[in-house]
Amino acid sequence: MSENKGPFTLFGKSPLLQLSVTILIIMTVGMILFSLLFILGSFVAGVDIGKISGDSLANMGEENLNFFRYLMIIQEIAILLVPALMVRNLMLHGNQKSLKDCSVPPVNEIFFVLVLAFCLFPITGITGEINGEMKLPEWLAGVEKWIISKEEEANGLINLLATSETLGLMFLNVLIIAVLPAISEELLFRGVLQRIFYGFFRSPHTAIWATSFLFSFIHLQFYGFVPRLILGLSFGYLYYWSGSLWLPMLAHFVNNAMAVVFYFYYLNGKVSDSLETIGTSRDSLYAALLSFISSGFLFYLLVITENRARPSKSA
Repeated sequence: MSENKGPFTLFGKSPLLQLSVTILIIMTVGMILFSLLFILGSFVAGVDIGKISGDSLANMGEENLNFFRYLMIIQEIAILLVPALMVRNLMLHGNQKSLKDCSVPPVNEIFFVLVLAFCLFPITGITGEINGEMKLPEWLAGVEKWIISKEEEANGLINLLATSETLGLMFLNVLIIAVLPAISEELLFRGVLQRIFYGFFRSPHTAIWATSFLFSFIHLQFYGFVPRLILGLSFGYLYYWSGSLWLPMLAHFVNNAMAVVFYFYYLNGKVSDSLETIGTSRDSLYAALLSFISSGFLFYLLVITENRARPSKSA
């Protein structure tokens, strides 16, 4: 059935097998590679791995901040990027060298996505404010306490990483927070999981929603679940409509890089408002409305200019 030259292939296999192999590769290859790089890095940096936790990282101080940056890099590469590339290679058919979603999109679509990424910023800001006011019932107080602790831990780590006083550190943070996640997360979630979920549901919309839900859930930041879900949906539909992974990667990069750059200028007194207030005040409702209209229009342009095959079908 398959002409794949390797001893094993996922081409034409059931979505359940494809998903099972994907999880297996992440849990074995990904975690083993991360553990090896983690131990190696802690040995070189002289860090006691027995005392490392989320809280300890958030309070490690400037002297060990580079080690935290190292952890972020190896996490993206070992757990996301390498497994995604391995699974995508197993999805190839015969002498095929790459899946049909690596072609560079036309300039007009690149321009649309750049504008779209900016238009989405106020939307995620307002939905983030609403999401942040989430209150669970009293009988779920324990769950709410856990959610708050995970949120505080994640925010503490991100704030620690994003803090930079020089342009050099800002560009390093852009690499860690924007470039690597845009590549690794889009390869795994859109380039692998969305394709597999299409095979399960035989519906591109269900596959996009399922992938976006998982994309948001896996971050374990539930007070930012809705805006991250919106971003996931945007990336998923960009992938489905364009036939290229480059567009969701570009949108993902712009969204994350904007936050890093703005945070840098905010900390250095170049802007007066904090990042959390952008797009969240009542005075920004008009901007949000324009964002919704602009986003819908840009998606419409992407649809009517699309003539390529859809990439989110099972390999």
